[in-house]
Order: sequence, then C-alpha cells, then structure tokens
Amino acid sequence: MFSLTWQIYREPWVLLGGPRALLLQVAHPAVADGVARYSRFQEDPFGRGYRTFKAMATLYFGTREQAEATSRRLNRVHAGIKGTDYTATDPELQLWVFSTLVDTTLRVFEGMPLRQLPLNWKELFYEESKLAAALLGIPKEIYPTDLHAFESYFQAMLHGELLGSENVCREVAQAILQHPNTPKKAAYWLSSVGIPEPLCARLDIPFQQQAAEQWIRWMPRVYAAYRIIPPILRWAPAYHQAMYRISMEDGRRPAFSAWCWHHITRYINVPLALDPTSPHI
Repeated sequence: MFSLTWQIYREPWVLLGGPRALLLQVAHPAVADGVARYSRFQEDPFGRGYRTFKAMATLYFGTREQAEATSRRLNRVHAGIKGTDYTATDPELQLWVFSTLVDTTLRVFEGMPLRQLPLNWKELFYEESKLAAALLGIPKEIYPTDLHAFESYFQAMLHGELLGSENVCREVAQAILQHPNTPKKAAYWLSSVGIPEPLCARLDIPFQQQAAEQWIRWMPRVYAAYRIIPPILRWAPAYHQAMYRISMEDGRRPAFSAWCWHHITRYINVPLALDPTSPHI
C-alpha cells in the first residue's frame, strides 16, 4: 500500500541527513564503544550509515518476508555486540538509534516543498514509524506514543548529559568527519543542524546556530531545480521495485519506470535497491 512513508523515502534527500543521524548515534557512549570495538569505522567511516539506510529501505519497501528477514539479521548482528555495561539489543539503545533516523527525516523534509503532503504529515509519518520500530524490536511500551512525546524525548536526550559524555564519542565522530573521503565542509554543516552548542562542543563539531534556518531557506530553491529530473531517475530504486511488485500482485501493468528498475536490479547491484529474491521483487 502506498503510504506517506513511501512518499517521503522515495526521495533521495533523506541521504543528506546521513551524517547528522550517524553522528548523533555515535554521540551515545554505548553506540560509540560498539562502533569502535566491532566495526572498521576508521577505514570505512560511512559503511555503518550505508548499511543502516540499506536495511531501512528493505523494512519500508520490501515484502513482509524481506522486512522480517532483515529484522532477524539485525538482531543476530546486534546480539554479538557487547560492552562492559551494554548490549546492542538493549531496547533503550535501539530506541535512540532509530530515533536519530526519525528526527533527521523530519528535519530534512521540513525544508522540502513536496507536493501533496498533508498539513499533518509529521504526525502521520511518526505514526507510520511505529511499524518499523516494532520490526526492529523496540517495545511498544517505550516508543513515544505520539509526535509530541517523541520530540520531548529527543530534545531531552540532545540537551542531557549522556550524549558525548565519553571520549570515545568524540574520537569516533572525528574519525568519521576527518576521513580523507569525507567532504568536510558539507559534512560539518549537515551534521550540526539542530544540535545544541554543548553537544557540538563535546563532539568537537563547530556550532552553527543558523544551520537549520539556512537549510529551510535554501532547500526549496534546490528542490525546484531537482524536480526537473524525471521520476525514473529521481526516486529511489527500492520504491520503483515496490511499485512493480504491487502492480504484479494486483494484475496491473507496471509503470515503465517500475518495469525498468525491476529488470535493472535483477542483474546489477544498485546501491540502496532491494535484493531481487524472486521474479516479482
């Protein structure tokens, strides 16, 4: 079923929020320690971010079987990540990691003049996020009940003392930002949107008070130019694959763009596309 989440995540703009979401994740001491212990972040600083977005694309656009398989795989991986006082399967830790994706998506699309978005799109998007949260194993009891409760939780985390409280947080954040393949100016600017000054200081990220306002001011202009690109190239491959699948299930002829991406991804490994596990995926 076409949903608001599909309408938002078919747009590649969410990838611009990747640096922010990634740095907010590693601002949590347990996440930073797990990344430092169990990943190759110094050689592949954005590998975690890519794998996260790949998994989320499958959760949102894949079949139920694909989404559940991805959930089980993530849980197996996280079960092996342990520190002296945490495990990666800790629900509160999973809540924080997922929340960085939800909040960053809201931040990114505040500046996007997407057509046909309802006035209450933020509330609807948050309600739809509960399904992905459940698939990721986040208990319903701890996931904030509505957008207002979520924003209160997220702001409390941003302005609290936990994030960035250990040296490993800054070390991992700087290893990501200082990597030779990182576009530093863009990464620092994108990472600082909506992050309070004390947390920026703990992570050694320049505080940019006007970053959020600049984003909202400039993105409509950029988006106006971006809309010139035809949907077959503009929207995410996973979205086209999902639309092909739905058309086939309904006995309808798929759109040309969906047909093209279905066949392309059967033979070529396309970043952030769904894995072609069957002829109709």
